[in-house]
Amino acid sequence: MAALANRKITTNKTTEIGLSEVKMVVKLSGVTQEFSPVKIINSIWMAAKKVGGKDENLARILGNEVVTVLRGRYPDGETITTAEIGELVEKTLIEKGHAKTAQEYIRYRENKKHFLQDKSTLGIKDDIGLSYNTLYILKRRYLKRDEKGEINETPAGMIGRVASFLAGVEKGKKQKYWQNKFYDIMINFQFLPGTRTLANAGKISPQLANCFVWPMEDDINFVFDILHKSTLIKKHGGGCGYNFSKIRPEGDAVAGIPDLAAGPVKMIEMFNLMTSLFRQEGKYESGNMAILNASHPDIFNFISSKQNDGYLSKTNISVGITDEFMEAVIKEKDWNLINPRTGEIVNVVNAKSVFELMSTMAWQTGDPGIINLSAINKGTALANPLLRKYGPIMATNPCGEVPLYPYESCNLGYVNFTKFVKNKKFDFNGLEEVMGIAVRLMDNVIEASWFPVSEVDASVRSHRRLGIGAVGWADALAAMEIPYDSEPAFALAEKVTKTMYKSAFFASVAIAKEKGPFPLVKKSYWADKKEKPRNVALLTFPPSSGNAVICETTFGIEPYFALAYEQNVLEGMRLKTIVPTFVEALKKRGIYSETLIQKIIDNHGSVQNLDEIPDDLKKIFKVAHDIDWRDHIKMQSSFQKWTDNAITKTINMPSDTTPDDIEEAYIMAWKLGCKGLTVYRDKTKSDQVFEFGGSKNPVFTKKCPTCGIKLKKDGKCYKCERCGFSTCEL
Repeated sequence: MAALANRKITTNKTTEIGLSEVKMVVKLSGVTQEFSPVKIINSIWMAAKKVGGKDENLARILGNEVVTVLRGRYPDGETITTAEIGELVEKTLIEKGHAKTAQEYIRYRENKKHFLQDKSTLGIKDDIGLSYNTLYILKRRYLKRDEKGEINETPAGMIGRVASFLAGVEKGKKQKYWQNKFYDIMINFQFLPGTRTLANAGKISPQLANCFVWPMEDDINFVFDILHKSTLIKKHGGGCGYNFSKIRPEGDAVAGIPDLAAGPVKMIEMFNLMTSLFRQEGKYESGNMAILNASHPDIFNFISSKQNDGYLSKTNISVGITDEFMEAVIKEKDWNLINPRTGEIVNVVNAKSVFELMSTMAWQTGDPGIINLSAINKGTALANPLLRKYGPIMATNPCGEVPLYPYESCNLGYVNFTKFVKNKKFDFNGLEEVMGIAVRLMDNVIEASWFPVSEVDASVRSHRRLGIGAVGWADALAAMEIPYDSEPAFALAEKVTKTMYKSAFFASVAIAKEKGPFPLVKKSYWADKKEKPRNVALLTFPPSSGNAVICETTFGIEPYFALAYEQNVLEGMRLKTIVPTFVEALKKRGIYSETLIQKIIDNHGSVQNLDEIPDDLKKIFKVAHDIDWRDHIKMQSSFQKWTDNAITKTINMPSDTTPDDIEEAYIMAWKLGCKGLTVYRDKTKSDQVFEFGGSKNPVFTKKCPTCGIKLKKDGKCYKCERCGFSTCEL
């Protein structure tokens, strides 16, 4: 069977139906070549094998059916396009009941289009002037479709839809005024609301928020009620967070009978399973954050629960830490594990043993992260202003950037930092102006939102929490020629965030004078203050992947992941990206070439070890793995100082990182006041979203970028026998 799998199909042209009158084929690249029925058969066979197909003759039969149809369509030897051939192959496979093979064949064709980056193949009118990658994501996730599933909206039309819908909550003539203001900052990509808003604005049941947190009690009826309600939210879009620390430990008594309790990890497994059943608008699945406090008896099981790759795949896990716990760790003191059902101490361990397991599992799997409950709950304007009346916040959204009370939700939005760099300086006045409009836009998101759960609706409108973040920080720094891992960059981050918070707060106060402050304000930090805001919180810095792609810039406050990379998206599709800012810098120096780009890809997307790159560019264009993890944490803490919610930032670490390094990172983040931390050691997971190239000592294998099979040498060039791709750039 192995020999069969590797064997290329050949045909006898005297007996095969391949004697079609079609003579020439126009490929996606525009190249014309002789029509070959064998290529159609081979492509079907390759797709079939990838999904477990074993009948080579069936591939030949299906391929010949395609050729027969083509022969009928083009009896006079006309030229045909590969696009029409591909569509006919897909149609034939689906009609003959080979859905899996069809899906794999479609994936192959899509990846081929991605490689060519030809916008005309997408079938979308680009009325803004966007890149191929951006248009592809908009097409797959956010542009409206008719009843037949056909796209009937342009990118500018999407922005107009969102602006009109959100301005619709204003009164009278203000509607048109704010619609224009919202449209202007979005069409110029200075600010965009979160992707839930882009996808759902204007729908009959517009669920526009991104993040939700749910209560959890030690009662099976309550647990199933929350499972049901949170699943409704996931169905309509939105990730959910839970703190499972009130659940009695595994093996505890139930109704007086010992050893019956399932424990929190099994509960988390149930929520994880339900999450995988629904795909949201935008065609991606929801996610969870499961938190367990460090004092829970099952903390060891919880920390190690994700050591099997793929288990709890829809759930991030984090340990809820406090100042008391961290001080016990540093002093290596005893730590009490307390049964939440009885309040009794059931075990006494060394706090360091819990901490060491956390770092070891994070080293091995990327989980758990930490949620700093003490930093979240200081009772100030920048750290839970409702603490005195409502107690501590105990959970966050799936990525950890928004701490929330039970049933509370938050909608997200993103300032595009690259739009505020003028002549290598940051435009703080422009940022203030956009923030004033953005706060109103985001507050209107709350007013326009619909929620399928009444408790969520009431909580959202009582708090009116916003989560304004950003994209493009690394690109903005590069445009100002400021190294990411430098003191000037850390200082600028703090100044930028302070500007964002103060301008947002003033805007929130102004809206409150017009429409009223958030309903819980009299029980908050601002109860006896003259200025009362419309919103309980304003800033957060989320991961921003979708919005970053739409804005054609870098993710959140992260450094460059790689200067050239492939992103795995949407059921195996792969988008290849080369940082435009970097390409521009290379071209200015006169050193850009495809050969150099390939060399960078093979070097993990980094330029640090390449002699061709000038030293000053190496300092500016560092990627995540070129930056010491301590500087990653310094950047996060710089943004955190003026952020009232929290921050999602990945602390990237090289593959040779040790668990001791991760322990040190946790301690450093705690001391600097970070509200949470996520570390990721390269090569930890088998399905990394980003691929950074080959090994440190790469051996180029000359594989086809669309098919993945080895290219064959053709003179001085290389050619793919499956899809016809050829290149002389290798």
